[in-house]
Amino acid sequence: MDGSGALRVFLAVVCGVALIGFLRGTTVTDDDLDDTTTQGADVGAAAVDGVSPARSYRELRDSPRGEGSGWAADLDALAALGPDVTDAVSLEGVSKSADLAARASRRAYDGAPPRIPHAVRQDAAPECLTCHEDGLRFRGLLATPMSHTSYTSCTQCHVVDEAPMPGGADLPPDPRAVENTFVGLASPTAGPRAWAVAPPQIPHRTWMREECDSCHGVNGRDALRSTHPARANCEQCHAASATIDQRPGVAR
Repeated sequence: MDGSGALRVFLAVVCGVALIGFLRGTTVTDDDLDDTTTQGADVGAAAVDGVSPARSYRELRDSPRGEGSGWAADLDALAALGPDVTDAVSLEGVSKSADLAARASRRAYDGAPPRIPHAVRQDAAPECLTCHEDGLRFRGLLATPMSHTSYTSCTQCHVVDEAPMPGGADLPPDPRAVENTFVGLASPTAGPRAWAVAPPQIPHRTWMREECDSCHGVNGRDALRSTHPARANCEQCHAASATIDQRPGVAR
């Protein structure tokens, strides 16, 4: 075998070993899945440089949260105090403009992720699900339900409102800072109707808002609540807008 032939054989062996190593390193084993589902009990078990890997909502829901503390029974008791889907809904004495203004106050613009108005632990996503998976009303406070259920890390998009930076009060102002003059779209107030008593069209995008109950269910803001929350399939009557959803040419 000449020199070029030996070199080709050597390169083939190197590539084969590299491919086997790559496939072995990226293969998810049963042991890996067992480690992932038990991270709720020991979050640091699979941490890399002190950062725990993100888990799916399914895994977070199965994670232990305060076992033995009685929190589950207390949470059920609080949820029982709230309205039920079969309760009559009255819109008397509520203000849609006030509720829309309160909703907009947590967002940079309509459609932006709302800011978190309270302190959170960045490594404790199951705590977000405790109040926001189904929503909760408590002593005049409202934890709205999640409008989307397919994302893993809440704080990837939702930031703490005016979270102080360490030493921020003692730092000089950043000379690069400029005034933000961006003005986003305002929240829609109502959808158009084909005729007087027709169901209104959905006046906003449905992407990331797949769960209508987040705003319009029993744990939504008072003036935005549906008068018939027991009807589960909203889009059976309320049509989405192809224009707003940026789907031109799609008849709805």
